[in-house]
Amino acid sequence: MTRRSLLVPACLLLAVTAALAQGKTKTTDPVSGKWGADGVTYLELEYNGEGVVTGTTIWRKDSYEERARIAQGTFESETGRLALTGEARNRDGQLVKYAIDGRIEKNTVSGTYQFGTDKGEFTFTRQ
Repeated sequence: MTRRSLLVPACLLLAVTAALAQGKTKTTDPVSGKWGADGVTYLELEYNGEGVVTGTTIWRKDSYEERARIAQGTFESETGRLALTGEARNRDGQLVKYAIDGRIEKNTVSGTYQFGTDKGEFTFTRQ
């Protein structure tokens, strides 16, 4: 066999291996990405694979929108529990604490939130 005839199968093997590795990485990260409802993003998350979640929360109500960095974020892979905390400015410009506690199942995260004195429930899908 010539070098050229060995090179083609080797390149194909590398391409297939790389594609499989990318596919595996993408499906094993249950957290990273944009999450929202009705085409509107509320969470932009990055997961390090070791329990730490970073990113941004996007608080919206009517014409109000506030993007806030996640100060502390955790994900428990065994239970699917997601916990995010931080601070953001409310509609009056005051800095308030927020907390999000949810559970991720496949491409859906649902749970409860507190933003200042406002509390509620949410369900978001991965976008």
